[in-house]
Amino acid sequence: MSRVFWGILLYRIERGLFLVVGKNYKILRVVFIPFFNVINAYSNVEINYNADIKGGLLVLHPSVGIVISRFSVIGANLTLTGGNIIGGKTGCNNGDIKIGDNCSLGANAVIIGPITLANGITIGASACVVKDCIIENATLLGVPAAAYPPS
Repeated sequence: MSRVFWGILLYRIERGLFLVVGKNYKILRVVFIPFFNVINAYSNVEINYNADIKGGLLVLHPSVGIVISRFSVIGANLTLTGGNIIGGKTGCNNGDIKIGDNCSLGANAVIIGPITLANGITIGASACVVKDCIIENATLLGVPAAAYPPS
C-alpha cells in the first residue's frame, strides 16, 4: 500500500469518527495524536478532519507534501499533484473554502481562502489562487492566479 493510501485512510477514519462523535471528537482525539503524527509524517498528507471532501481524492506525488485546511468543502474527484496547500487567511471560517467537482491542482499550486472555485477548474503549477473563479472548466495560472485565456 502506498504512502498516500495511509494519509487518505487516516483522514477518512478521523472524519468518520468526527461525524459520529461530534464536537467532542477533539477531546477523544488527544489520545491518538502521537499515532496520527506518525502517519502524517510517513504519508506527507495532512488533511484536517473538519475538511469536507467528497470521494475521488487523488494525490499523485505525496513526497512534496499536501495540506488541506479545516475550512475546506471540496467536491468529488480532486486531483493534487504534490506540494499543494489549501488553506485560509486569518478570520477564515469552516466552509469558507469551496472547491467544485473535478478540479485539479498542478505541482506546488496553492489556494488561499476564503474562496469559491467552480467545477472543472485546473490550476497551473506554482499558481497562487486568492480570488474566486465561478467560470466552470477554467484554467488558472500565475501569481496571483487569473483565468486563462482572460475573459
